[in-house]
Amino acid sequence: MARVKSKLLNKLTNGKTTKFLGMSMHTPAVIAAIAYFIMALVIILPFEFPVYDDTTNEKVIVKYNLGQRILVLLIMTIPIALSIYTINCMIGGKCYTWSYVVSIVTVIWIAIFVVSAIVYTVRAGRSM
Repeated sequence: MARVKSKLLNKLTNGKTTKFLGMSMHTPAVIAAIAYFIMALVIILPFEFPVYDDTTNEKVIVKYNLGQRILVLLIMTIPIALSIYTINCMIGGKCYTWSYVVSIVTVIWIAIFVVSAIVYTVRAGRSM
């Protein structure tokens, strides 16, 4: 069993890169990119779900809104891209500068998220 695990681990971490979406990426980064692609498909799938409305004390069906789901995906592209590149960088090494880039971009992404949440909350409060 240990021999099988070590062969698999050696195969995944052999340092070779694969051409994926026009970029040279290591296997773990490709696996993460495929997982994020599947997650994006699930977000886009057209399904409606019931939620409990406290004001009317009843279940309400939230209708499918493609625009909102695309907005969610657009907001998520920054951390997704950072994650994939970071995984690739961890395998390839020499990530000192990249660590600063990730920290700065993460702060910017969080600021965008917070501002959009505030704008959404203000707009929702006006419509009541």
